Amino acid sequence: MELHILEHRLRVASIPKDGLPQFTHSLIKLIFLPTKTRCKFISLTETPEDYTIIVDEEGFREFPESDHLSVADAVWLALNVVSGGGSSSSSQPIGVTKIAKSVIAPLADHNISVFMLSTYQTDFILVRERDLPLVMHTLSAEFTIFRVVNGEAVSVDNLGITNGFVKPKLVE
Repeated sequence: MELHILEHRLRVASIPKDGLPQFTHSLIKLIFLPTKTRCKFISLTETPEDYTIIVDEEGFREFPESDHLSVADAVWLALNVVSGGGSSSSSQPIGVTKIAKSVIAPLADHNISVFMLSTYQTDFILVRERDLPLVMHTLSAEFTIFRVVNGEAVSVDNLGITNGFVKPKLVE
């Protein structure tokens, strides 16, 4: 199996129901006018209490500052588990049960928090950016790990990373 670390740096935010009007323009622009922004990742979920937004940093910049916007202090990275090799579009998605067993359980054993985001087409595991070295170290035995760079999946071995830590350069 492969683990793809997507290139999007994500923010997780909450807007209370009564605060939505302040963000309507930004949300319409991000969701319905994608050519007017550099945002490449956005998820909007409505619950009875609030709206949860997961958006990349480019999209996050579209939101006005407001007391109605509660933002998690961490930057999150999206992981995508695929099988079948090749690009994400030609790979087979993995079910939530297998993700829970092969990804979430080992990370929980190392006290690494995750945030699941499921869509019709795939499931993402969000991890805090600061936890990435430990995530990679924990999952490297089970997965071939790739980092998406400029839309292309590149093996972390080719990026000079082993077990989540950058290989030191030898000085001659």
